[in-house]
Amino acid sequence: MATGTKGRDEGNGAKSQLQPKDSGVGTAVRELRALTGVSTGHARRQRAARAFVTSWKWATFPLLLFIGTRAGLLAFSHIALTLVPDLAWEFGSRDVIKSYPALDGLCRWDCWHMGYIAREGYTEARWTNFFPLFPLLVGGLYQLTGIHPNIALLIVPNVASLASFLVIYRVFTMVAEEAAARSALVLFSFYPFAFFQATGYPESLMIFFSALAILLALRGNHMWAGVALGVGVLARHLTMFAGAALLAAQVRERGLHPKRLLLNPAILGLLIPWLFLGGYGLYEYLYWGNPLAFVEARNQPPWSELAWWGVADLLTTTLRTPDVRAMYSYIPFALVTTVGAAALTRRRGWAELAAFGVVFMLAIWVIGMWGIGRYSASCWPAFLPMGVWLSKRPNLQGVVVGIFALFQGLFFYLFAHMFPIL
Repeated sequence: MATGTKGRDEGNGAKSQLQPKDSGVGTAVRELRALTGVSTGHARRQRAARAFVTSWKWATFPLLLFIGTRAGLLAFSHIALTLVPDLAWEFGSRDVIKSYPALDGLCRWDCWHMGYIAREGYTEARWTNFFPLFPLLVGGLYQLTGIHPNIALLIVPNVASLASFLVIYRVFTMVAEEAAARSALVLFSFYPFAFFQATGYPESLMIFFSALAILLALRGNHMWAGVALGVGVLARHLTMFAGAALLAAQVRERGLHPKRLLLNPAILGLLIPWLFLGGYGLYEYLYWGNPLAFVEARNQPPWSELAWWGVADLLTTTLRTPDVRAMYSYIPFALVTTVGAAALTRRRGWAELAAFGVVFMLAIWVIGMWGIGRYSASCWPAFLPMGVWLSKRPNLQGVVVGIFALFQGLFFYLFAHMFPIL
C-alpha cells in the first residue's frame, strides 16, 4: 500500500510539474489557431474576390468594345467640328458643349427637344411625341447633381448603351458560341447608324430594356421581363415590338395549348408593358384631354405625314427634299438588318430573337422610313446570324467591319454638321 501510495504521489508530482508546460503549449496552440483563423478569413476573402472577378470576366470584351467605340466617336467629332465648325443649320441650344467639339457633335436634332422637356417639362401637347423616360432621367440627373442638362443628355444614353452591350452579349452567348457572339457585337457597334446610341437620343434606352426583357424571359422571369419591357416602352414606343419575343419565350416554355399558356400567371407579364403605355396615355388625357396626344402630335408639323411613311410612300413620292434623299441612303443598310432578322428564323434556338427582329423590321418598313437608319440599328438580334457567319470567315472580318466603320463615319459627320440624318 505504501509503495502504491508513493507511486501515486510521484505520479501526481510529475503531472503538477508538467501542468505549466501544458498551459504554455495550449496558449501557443490557441494563438496559432487565432492566427490561422485570421489567415483563413483573409484567404476566404481573396477567394471571394477571385470568384467575383471570374464571374464577371465575360464582361471584359463588351466593356473594351464600348470604350473603344466611344473613344473613336469622340475623337472623330472633335476632329470634324474643329476642321469644319460651320453647321448646315443652326438650331437648338449648344450651351456648354459648344466649347467641346468632341461632345458637341453628339447632341443634334431630337437631343435638343429632349433637353427642352428635361428642363421645362411638357409645356405643349406636341412635345408628347417624345416619350418621357429619357427626359425624366436627364432632368433627374440634373436636379440631383447639378450637371448641365446638355451634358446629362449624353451621360444617360451612354450609360444605357454600356449596359446594353453587356446584356446583348449575355444573350448572344446564351444562344451561340462565344466567337459568334463577339463578332455579332462588333457588327452591332460598327453598324453605320450605331452612333445614335452615343447621342442624345433614347435609342440606347430602348435597346437596353428590350435586351434586358428578352434576357429575363429566356431565364423564365416572365413578370420581370414585362416590367423591363414596360420601362423601355416609356423610352420609345417601338420597344413594344419586343413583346413578340416575350410571347415566344412563354410558348416555348408551355407550348401552344390554350389552357397551359393562358391560365399560367406568367401570362400577365405580357400585359404589364401595356399598363406602362396606358399610364402615359392617362397622363396625356389628364393634361391634354387626349390619351393619344402623341399620335396627334406626330401628325402635325414638323413631322406630319413623313412620320408615318413606309417604303411604298418613299418609292412613289415625287418629293426630292433633303429628308427624302436621306431616306434613300438608309435603304441598303436596312436591307442588311432585314436579312439578318430573317436569318434568325433558321434556328429553333433563336425563336425569341426572331420574333422580335422580324416583327420589328416589318413594322419600320411599313411606318418608319423616316428613321429607318437608326431604327434598324436598334434591331440588335439581327446581328447574331451575321456574327455567326462572319466568325467562320476570319479573312472577311476586317473588310466587313471596315466598310461598316467607313459609312458610320460618313453618316456621323453629316449628323454632326446638322444634315438631316434622322
